[in-house]
Amino acid sequence: MSGAGLLIGLIVLGLVSVPIGEKLRIPSPIVAAVFGVLVALLPNAKYFQFPHEAILPLVLPTLLYTAALRSSWRRFVNGWRPIVALAVALVFVSTAAVAVVATRIHPALPLGVAVVLGAICAPPDPAAISVTAKRLRLPRRIVTLLEGEGLFNDVTALTLYQVALAGVLTGSLVWWEVAGSFVYSAVLGVLAGLLTGYVFDWLSNRLVAAQVRAGLSLLVPYVAYLLADGLDASGVLAVLVAGFWVSHSRRDPDDVQERLYGRSFWEVVEVLVTGFTFALVGLEFVTVTNMIGSTAFSFVFFSLLICLVLLVVRFVWMYAVSGIFRFRHRHENDPEIPRNWRETFIVAWAGMRAVVTVASALALPLIFPKRNQVVFVAVLVALVTLLLPGLTLPWLVKILRLNTGEEHRLAAKARVVEAANRGVNGCLDRLLSDGEITAEQRQMLTVWWRGTLIEDEDEELSARYPEMRKFREIHAAMLSEARAAALELRPIEPEAVDELLRDLDLRSAAS
Repeated sequence: MSGAGLLIGLIVLGLVSVPIGEKLRIPSPIVAAVFGVLVALLPNAKYFQFPHEAILPLVLPTLLYTAALRSSWRRFVNGWRPIVALAVALVFVSTAAVAVVATRIHPALPLGVAVVLGAICAPPDPAAISVTAKRLRLPRRIVTLLEGEGLFNDVTALTLYQVALAGVLTGSLVWWEVAGSFVYSAVLGVLAGLLTGYVFDWLSNRLVAAQVRAGLSLLVPYVAYLLADGLDASGVLAVLVAGFWVSHSRRDPDDVQERLYGRSFWEVVEVLVTGFTFALVGLEFVTVTNMIGSTAFSFVFFSLLICLVLLVVRFVWMYAVSGIFRFRHRHENDPEIPRNWRETFIVAWAGMRAVVTVASALALPLIFPKRNQVVFVAVLVALVTLLLPGLTLPWLVKILRLNTGEEHRLAAKARVVEAANRGVNGCLDRLLSDGEITAEQRQMLTVWWRGTLIEDEDEELSARYPEMRKFREIHAAMLSEARAAALELRPIEPEAVDELLRDLDLRSAAS
């Protein structure tokens, strides 16, 4: 199999891992990683070399950007204290713990190399966390905490990684430079993200076609990342800021097409990149194992010990931080922290490593001391910390009887529906008072609105308006018959039929 064929195969397997993961009820990244291991066992796979320096700038911006688009900057502002305690402080503590244990086990291991290893293994992966949290429907505050940690800890870990790497290669490591580099990286990263988001808004507002704007949005995370990287700043933070800017600024209520195109477009991009990335993780594990050779087994125990260190540090830190925040916010109704030991346990157990850990390890220069061993340990740590929580989290959520957030989701949806109802009723009242519609027309429009609002699975709304389910069924049947009749003419007038089908599909999606 050629390199191009193998690359296409990884992408296809990444896509296939989604339905297989849903059927087996395990996270799709785990399935993709297993596929990657199987692909690596093929005869010609050993000749495949993906450019290691391209991994971080290729996959990380899109994964972070999609996570930022789904979230809200206000949610992170409200929960910034626990997020900072995890994203900044825990990364430093985890890095130090790994470095100390590594130098104790291997006294000949240079301290700088051990610090680099710690920075590589410290940050949990935002992509794996988002996929798992979404599937389990965890409480909102837990999802916010995990996603915030997964997003912002990359800034800390990658800054530590870059400074420690430079110290190893130059032979000097000054700790005050670490703090200075972190501040510089953060400030310039924020500015790069703001500039990218502003320019994208300016360009997007001058484009008419929604599909063109969706395609242009693909450039946003890469431009933000590369701009910050060119300034030796945090590309990760730049991508996050640009994503928050775009998600907040694109609020035109009548721009339906952009939302439809944009949402579908980024869902496809996320599935492609996530599946390929985790398949590449499995592939690289076999690759580095072959590179180390017969000494690989001796590093398995070392890798498992690093996993144990990361787990113990995370549990101790999480329970300590959660206890402090619960005490300080004991009078608040809904603090953005785990409410009890069960939620704290889930947050602590969900520290999955993957893309950032593997990509930063593979990006090490070939002249880096003990490079193959560091890469092997990093990949094994990523696989263990991905597989173990990913396979057991659904079981733990069930055993601990954890509130899965469904109650909050329904309550939040009810509030949003009520706000939408108030807006519609206000509009109809104004039209009625101005004499533009009659009372009978107002009633007809109210019936139509209820039909567009109710979803099939929304039992509460269906119970309040039982006639609306029948209305929706008839409306769907009418659209189906219209599409079928139009398709009969497609061999004769393909352009006109496709244009009508697009309009009918948009009406089906909106109803």
